[in-house]
Amino acid sequence: AVHSPQLPSLPPVAMARSTARCLLVAIAAVAALMQLAVPTAFVQPPTAVAASAMAAAPSVMAFAPDLADAQITLARVFPTLGGKWEKERNLVMPVPDEEGFTDSQVATCLVIALLCGIAALDLAKGLYNGINPDPNRKGKATVTPLVKRLME
Repeated sequence: AVHSPQLPSLPPVAMARSTARCLLVAIAAVAALMQLAVPTAFVQPPTAVAASAMAAAPSVMAFAPDLADAQITLARVFPTLGGKWEKERNLVMPVPDEEGFTDSQVATCLVIALLCGIAALDLAKGLYNGINPDPNRKGKATVTPLVKRLME
């Protein structure tokens, strides 16, 4: 029979430390590879000519006759709230200071509170009565060693 040589076994603490070291080195290697593999920027920065053209674009758009007509139309369709137009027509809509809760939201909160209350009551009963295993239970290992220690 051919016997293979066995490596000397390490104590559990030394084995855990070496495993933790290997895991830490692997995590550091993956982090370093991710830093090297990821590009530094998603989009190249614009050139100086393109940047100046983009900066001038909003000012040119503000004086465009097509957009001016659209702005005037939108101003007529959507008047500013509380302005002269609303005051002339007595268009006042009373709005509460704070938004309230709907009936379904209140009912849902009450059901959740009821369930939490029942769970808290059951926990309080269990803590008050303590650990009481069933003495009539037949079978092996009715009480775990930890519970046996706690009962003593």
